[in-house]
Amino acid sequence: GFLDGTADASGGNAVRCAPCDGDYDAAFAEFFCLPSCAPGEPCEAVQNIFVMLHGDYDEHFNFAKFGRMLNLPLTCIWSLGGTLDERGRPGRPKSDERDERRWMVSELEGAEAPTRASQLAHASSAVRRALRKLRDERGWDLNRVHLFGFSDGGTVALDVAARMTGTERLGGCAVVAAAALEPVSYKKCDEAPTPMILIAGTRDVVVPAERVRETAAALVRRNPGCGAEVHEFDKEHAMVKSQPEAEALMRFWSKTLTLPRPKASDYGEDVIEVTS
Repeated sequence: GFLDGTADASGGNAVRCAPCDGDYDAAFAEFFCLPSCAPGEPCEAVQNIFVMLHGDYDEHFNFAKFGRMLNLPLTCIWSLGGTLDERGRPGRPKSDERDERRWMVSELEGAEAPTRASQLAHASSAVRRALRKLRDERGWDLNRVHLFGFSDGGTVALDVAARMTGTERLGGCAVVAAAALEPVSYKKCDEAPTPMILIAGTRDVVVPAERVRETAAALVRRNPGCGAEVHEFDKEHAMVKSQPEAEALMRFWSKTLTLPRPKASDYGEDVIEVTS
């Protein structure tokens, strides 16, 4: 089946399978993982994996609820729990019990910039290893894998997307209330980039809109093809809360998700399809 089958490793990607509950081997070992699901879609029809990275002190269970609410077509949800526990300690999770997870320790707790940078590098590397396993052992083309992150999870998503270019280009990366730790550190890249969209709040004092704009500008300087559009809304540091925010994201995903090409039969028996 889709969730627990064995991928075709021959390169044909005839079978795509996603991580399943309790899958802690190799690259998945550092995460609490919510089993992938594709509400309303038969498993064999799923074309995309929506990888979700939650904010600080959150649970992957909670974050996955938002993914299900989006009801993205032909898309399964895979919600990852942060690589640190609530005290900021790394370690392999021993169970799927609900508890708060983190990606980085906050500056408000006294964490210095080098510590946060090191924790970000570890989290980004862990996510990239997991995505490569989706490709190498589960049969997924990376351009069918899409990242979504909020706050610190968005910072991780941005770092992952900025590093996965060319043959490792992802389908897309969308973040809310997130910015890069050190955007000026990005080096020029000429490979095909991962498309990006950043949602910012004009009243956000945790991740101010100015920092989001600086991040987007640095990403575009690094590689103009990534787009890195910033959409600003009248809100504080919070997840998607308004119809205009949701519409901006839906427009982005309508361009980046892999969807089947419409057929003449979709429009009625009297419509004739002409192909070259």
